[in-house]
Amino acid sequence: MARLATPIGSWGEVREYAENGTRYASAWFRDFDGVSRRVVRQGRTKGVAKQRLLEALSDRAKPALGNITRDMRVRELVDIYEPEMLAGPNSDQTKRNELSKLRTIRSGIGELRLAECTPGRLDAFIHAVAKQYPGAARSLRSILKKIMVLAVLHGVFETNPVAEVRAVRRARPDVTALGAKDLHAIRLLLQRWDSALLWGKHPRNGSLTDATDVYTATAERTSEVLALYFDDFSIDQALMPEGAREPATVDISKTVVRNLQNKYVVQPHPKTSESVRRLELPYEIVPMLMQRRISAKVGLVFPSEVGTVRSPDAFRRDWHSALKSSPYEGLTPGLYRKSVATLIAHTLGEREAAEQLGHTGLGNLKHYVEKKRRGPQVAALLSELFSENRQ
Repeated sequence: MARLATPIGSWGEVREYAENGTRYASAWFRDFDGVSRRVVRQGRTKGVAKQRLLEALSDRAKPALGNITRDMRVRELVDIYEPEMLAGPNSDQTKRNELSKLRTIRSGIGELRLAECTPGRLDAFIHAVAKQYPGAARSLRSILKKIMVLAVLHGVFETNPVAEVRAVRRARPDVTALGAKDLHAIRLLLQRWDSALLWGKHPRNGSLTDATDVYTATAERTSEVLALYFDDFSIDQALMPEGAREPATVDISKTVVRNLQNKYVVQPHPKTSESVRRLELPYEIVPMLMQRRISAKVGLVFPSEVGTVRSPDAFRRDWHSALKSSPYEGLTPGLYRKSVATLIAHTLGEREAAEQLGHTGLGNLKHYVEKKRRGPQVAALLSELFSENRQ
């Protein structure tokens, strides 16, 4: 009968011997490529040599990703995944978002053993989160699936248990765009906020109104607007005499993010590679840009009050304060992105709207473009169906 092979990651009998007064201990270890290799350690005494050998064999038995078994707890698997994720190529903002989801996983199912991670249990966890935070639950499912890949690679699961977890459904988008009348009314509220005294000493720098004008002119994201430098704009051609004048432009190539040190910085690339684009600007914002450049102390168009990168969260907080107790209370700056996209889509076409927003396809437009509530102009055509009645 053939002798049973030593299981991968384990070793055979330990042999102890002495040569020239030195004690040795050795054993054959079956490596993860299936090849058995002899491991030897020495020591002053037989016990020391054997102890060193056993320590070396134990270390060798641990794969590069850790000794992942069915008895391991989820929080321990997360501890193995986290440094690998942090060493990856993703942006700091993406890593910060993942770290937040890892904390949720540790607190929610961290004490489960991998053997207990059935699709049903993981589904219950994801959908419990989805009741309050559906967007976060979708990200959570994706990250948990990546974590469980490590367990699949080590033979804990034959297939990834998260693959069987039900996807978190997206709510049907109900986009409502604002027209020029509403946008003007909101602008007056923002102007009133900007004209108030900051800390009771001096007027605010007007950035809430001016940045919102850039929203209207570009449909940019808040983090993109706050990352703009004066050098990103080209306005000279818009100042030429009538007939030779061309639209001013702005290059969208950066965004504001919060890095792993919890500091807001300008990231030298936008949210996606498709978001890099050059946009035409209406002439109405050119005088504002010129005035801000004259009075600027830093290169950023919309810095904080102390000249640093402005926090998108702080900007939105000011925005909500400016609209408080008005008919527009609760509206977000993102509504401008939808309003501009709707105007372009209904006037020029959906492809042009997608290009303005920095999208590669038309699939996401349903989240930004208000659906037309009026059917096609077919009254004259349908009259033909009544032609016989008129005879």
